[in-house]
Amino acid sequence: MLPNRAAPKGIGAFRPDSSAEHHPSPSARSKRRGWRVLHACEYARDVLPVVEGQVNAGMQPYIVTPKGAGAAELYLANKDLEQPETLSLLRAWQDVRNWRKSLLECDPESTADLVHTHSFASGMAGVRNLPCVVYDLRACIEDLAIAAGQCEPGSWMGRSFRVAEQFVLARAKTVIVHSPGMKAAVMERGAALENVFVIPDPLPFEQEIAFRNSDLRERFGIKSTATVYLLLQADAAVTVLEALVAASAQAQDGCLLLQAEPEGIVGRAQKLGIADRVFCIQEAEASAAMEQADVVIAPSAAPDNLLQGQQSASVSLKALSLGKALLAADVALNRDASPDGRGCLWFRDGDVRDLGQRMAFLASHPEFRAALGAAGRAYIAGTRSSAALGGQYDAAYRHAIKQKRASGPGPKLPGLLPVTSAV
Repeated sequence: MLPNRAAPKGIGAFRPDSSAEHHPSPSARSKRRGWRVLHACEYARDVLPVVEGQVNAGMQPYIVTPKGAGAAELYLANKDLEQPETLSLLRAWQDVRNWRKSLLECDPESTADLVHTHSFASGMAGVRNLPCVVYDLRACIEDLAIAAGQCEPGSWMGRSFRVAEQFVLARAKTVIVHSPGMKAAVMERGAALENVFVIPDPLPFEQEIAFRNSDLRERFGIKSTATVYLLLQADAAVTVLEALVAASAQAQDGCLLLQAEPEGIVGRAQKLGIADRVFCIQEAEASAAMEQADVVIAPSAAPDNLLQGQQSASVSLKALSLGKALLAADVALNRDASPDGRGCLWFRDGDVRDLGQRMAFLASHPEFRAALGAAGRAYIAGTRSSAALGGQYDAAYRHAIKQKRASGPGPKLPGLLPVTSAV
């Protein structure tokens, strides 16, 4: 069973008024983008940034989770929801049955124009029981299982999840992904090109940070003229420390804020002769550090490390939104954050000398840093604002409705039965 998760206080059953007076014809709704969308997700927190933009765009989103449903505005008024937990993919088929019950209780065929699913289990339940389903994914199901430690690469369980997700991808009217890399992945698994829409993620809600107002420069005694670099991925610390040494000839006052435990870092910095310019911060200080840094460094993540990759992408987007110069490894993940490189200065992944030269260049050219930051902030505002995202979701939903009408009611699809292993 899914973990016990209560809906926010004041959110009751999903009972939107389905009368013609309150819900005009689909053609009238499409003209004003007033789609009635039922978002099926494991946790409301997962979709709040999306539904907030849809409300601003004139849509009528509703949210259903395994523990209840309600209008999006009610969830938006209760943003302080519990943090997501790791779901057990070993119970995925039981979750599909639970989702079928949750979705049908909402009567989506009469109360919504379409169902937008945000998980494998809800997507599977949707395509097997409903005529117009949008499947939204940020990672393929077997990759999630591997990242959660619930199966090994190439294992029978991983292959079975992959086949099951192919079933969902082939039957969803529209597939929404959030990066070019994921577009390639779902097409490899059978999604039709014309059904795949790449829509950027909105920026997450701002989190309250205990150390948010702390002045890190003052605490560490950093000069006001010094260039402050920020690195939040501790596994890249050795490369960045060596690059800071290489940059010292031109950036003698350059300092590094590093989110890591001091053990190991201090000794390494002492050996390199830069111990007085490297300062370790706590995770709770990350937002304050990002606001006070001059340059944010975004190294690459291991290609098979899903969780680390998502964290790196989030750091890049936050830096761009704050107008910080982003010094990023030229890899696919960082290109997803800014495909045209707006707001970014690229460096060759793993090349200490190249990284050091670019760190020194940014330190020596504050006007270029400022222009880089301004370009990044303008790019985020233009591509991830409520208006921009509302238009992209509108196009995806129009396509789903068009696909639904073209396919007609058709025969009921046979159920997909899980196969059990003999070993």
